[in-house]
Amino acid sequence: MVRGSNMVHQILIAALAALLASLEVEAVADVTTPAGRVVGLELDVLGTTVHAFLGIPFAQPPVGERRFRRAEPMEPWDGIYNATSKPSACIQDVAFFGRQDTIYNTWTPDGPISEDCLYLNVWQPTHVPTGAAVLVWSYGGSFQVGASVLDLYDGKYLAAAEGVVVVTMNYRVSTLGFLYTGTEGAPGNMGLTDQAMALKWVKENIASFGGDPSLVTVFGESAGGTSIGYLQMSLDSRDLFNRGIVQSGAVVMPWGRDSASAAYNKTIRFAESVGCPPDKGMDAIIACLRDKDGQHLVDTSVLRDTRFFPVIDGSFLVENPGDALKNGNFKKMDILIGSNTNEPTLFLIEDLPGFSSNTSSAITKEQFIKGIEYYIPGLNEFAVDAVVYQYTAWLHHEEETLYRDAFGLLYGDYFNFCPDVTTAHAHVRQGAATYMYEFAQRASNLAWPDWMGVVHGAEMEFVFGRPLDAALGYTAEEVELSRRIMRHWANFARTGNPNNNDETTWGAFNQTDGGYTVLDTHDPRMRMGPRFAACAFWEEYVNPLIAKTDALMMSQSCEPDTSDARADSKAVFWLLQLSLYNLAAVYVFTLHA
Repeated sequence: MVRGSNMVHQILIAALAALLASLEVEAVADVTTPAGRVVGLELDVLGTTVHAFLGIPFAQPPVGERRFRRAEPMEPWDGIYNATSKPSACIQDVAFFGRQDTIYNTWTPDGPISEDCLYLNVWQPTHVPTGAAVLVWSYGGSFQVGASVLDLYDGKYLAAAEGVVVVTMNYRVSTLGFLYTGTEGAPGNMGLTDQAMALKWVKENIASFGGDPSLVTVFGESAGGTSIGYLQMSLDSRDLFNRGIVQSGAVVMPWGRDSASAAYNKTIRFAESVGCPPDKGMDAIIACLRDKDGQHLVDTSVLRDTRFFPVIDGSFLVENPGDALKNGNFKKMDILIGSNTNEPTLFLIEDLPGFSSNTSSAITKEQFIKGIEYYIPGLNEFAVDAVVYQYTAWLHHEEETLYRDAFGLLYGDYFNFCPDVTTAHAHVRQGAATYMYEFAQRASNLAWPDWMGVVHGAEMEFVFGRPLDAALGYTAEEVELSRRIMRHWANFARTGNPNNNDETTWGAFNQTDGGYTVLDTHDPRMRMGPRFAACAFWEEYVNPLIAKTDALMMSQSCEPDTSDARADSKAVFWLLQLSLYNLAAVYVFTLHA
């Protein structure tokens, strides 16, 4: 049965015997929760039994007058709820990735989509006593796409192999999830408060599935990992979970959020573009937008380049993430955080001229510089020069792929590794158990060129145990790696430590020399200082360089335009550059020592 606006038809008043007769393949699992009675599927997985409950509602359908509002709790139901089929994905731009490659298709919902989408799925192991640790998945997709129903996020292998309860949840994305007016009618951050509502449901009901509500770990990738940071910051959600596993999505990544004023102005522009002029006031705008087709709103936001993101609204999120981490204004909790070796290559082939999955992507220096300006528009010309020098001056210039590889390193530092390090340091300062990883395994069945390496999202199939499906063609070593990663994730959810009691292969991150583990098919190994020098370049050099040169340019613009003044200005700029070169040489030595 397809879930749309007819959710009420999922509440079965028929007798259990009639339900049993209607199911032809799997046996039925039956659980009574505070929310109501639920029946699901009984699955044979890895020689054990897992109960799967698919499409349980955790909030009122966000349709009609509830569109753009924060989620409202679901009332308990009478009778039996049929949780034997996947729910619809939330409305989104299913062509968001713009490609038909296998890995993109893996992340794109291929089933029904609907505005009525606030459902979650539960996989319950039956071979462990009650009180199991709970892992709740938050999906990625740049806050524009994503769904809990993807085959990639099937929790059965993780539940069976590690005896943990696995939950995946839908949340609203794009315009319907993050449009902001600053009013109750569209307060923004609906996609985040949806997740908070799902976690509240888990807290209240998961014991009925054998889970321990005091052992809830949220794990998420990309925007899902970033969501963990936001949920950890907000007073409305921080007490709903206990630990976090952040995969390629540190909350201080320099993307994916707006100030309240920027989000408001974006809403005004967007409303005008769909025929809802602002001259009659915000209530009229919201009413007009509620009359529009939801898919049309999402599609228009893409066409008009008015994509909506989480907003620092002063209510659910009261502080910029960077400030929150510096000030300690976030939940003290154990965290496991990391990224993949070649995070950016997946995006470079989409965004930048010269990059392609069909060529070696040997870009020129000019394309390298344009890439810097595209991804990091806040840099002035002096900072751009500094970045070019830092990442290319020490390379072998005869290599045709020099700028390709340098850009991958630059992007990974700026968007992934350095935000990971900043986040890890903040948690260590709070006294929280903190562990870091680098996922470095390129799947053997991946068809993309070798130069792309271990791309964004490559770890997820190993986290969810897909290599354990023999039909997918993974190697024996990859199967073992997947089992090891699932064990680490489950151990962390249980104890706050990814190691078993009898092993210490993964050391904790610390303030002085870092410490992170490399996850691949080789023997477990630790490395020190994940890109510390490069991160110091961005934090301690580039940002002050921008501030000082901008101030200097401003002061020069206010003085008489004499040749002597211009000469003095240039002299100061060159002194700044010279100091950079000396600093960069030290960094290069540190990186390669």
